[in-house]
Amino acid sequence: MRFIDAHLHTDMIEDVQLQKLVMMGMEAAVIPSPHMFLGSHDADTVLLLWERFLTMEATTAKTLGYEAFSSLSVPFFGVNHVDAETCLAKLPEFLKHERVVAIGEIGLDTGTQFEIDLFREHLRLAKAHNLPVILHTPIRLAPQGAAVLPKVLEIIKEEGFPVERCVFDHAGEETMEFRVNTGGMVGLSICWDKMPPEAAAHYVIDHPEHRDKLIINSELGGMNNDYFMVPRVMLAMKLFGLDKATIDKVCWQTPRDFFNLPVD
Repeated sequence: MRFIDAHLHTDMIEDVQLQKLVMMGMEAAVIPSPHMFLGSHDADTVLLLWERFLTMEATTAKTLGYEAFSSLSVPFFGVNHVDAETCLAKLPEFLKHERVVAIGEIGLDTGTQFEIDLFREHLRLAKAHNLPVILHTPIRLAPQGAAVLPKVLEIIKEEGFPVERCVFDHAGEETMEFRVNTGGMVGLSICWDKMPPEAAAHYVIDHPEHRDKLIINSELGGMNNDYFMVPRVMLAMKLFGLDKATIDKVCWQTPRDFFNLPVD
């Protein structure tokens, strides 16, 4: 079965693991900019990362047998105000690249004023460049999630950005009702600190009315992770009795169509 991983930090994954994903059916991936850097980094670090996404990551992907696309943004942790402004000024030029399909990860985690201001600037750029956005939201066990998630939606509405062009990523079971009622897409991020594969599979099966709004992704990057979470969801859906056509629609067609990816 084929799939598109719509949130995969390939720059933090070894090539051998990426090739295994290809052998499991991954045909394309969207590489988002991280929402945070460990430590403090300057504008040059961000610009080099964007260049890497659009050059080396795209070329390596073809070598390994899949298509890589990018979602660019300025991290809201690990970059100071001045460097963030420098990056925002240079971002429009990068957004012209044919491999850029979205802006993100953007959004809020703890809801600081810096996060809010940067989020608004990103939404304005996305609107100006007619791009969808990948939203970072607090993970399932984050204590601030109940307060921050509604604030994300509030800012989107205040900026007049079309909510249907947003992926509310990092969904947890306890926030699913809120997310599916936003009018946006819901990202089921399947990794150790977010949603388990079986929970995602059951949600897809039990809620056919929401399938058109669901995007399954792994979000993973870094050493020693289980990189094969999307295939695990697909296997769980198959074992739980979901037909192959529906699995294909949720795991391949929906992300392809939402990000307007040139794959067939």
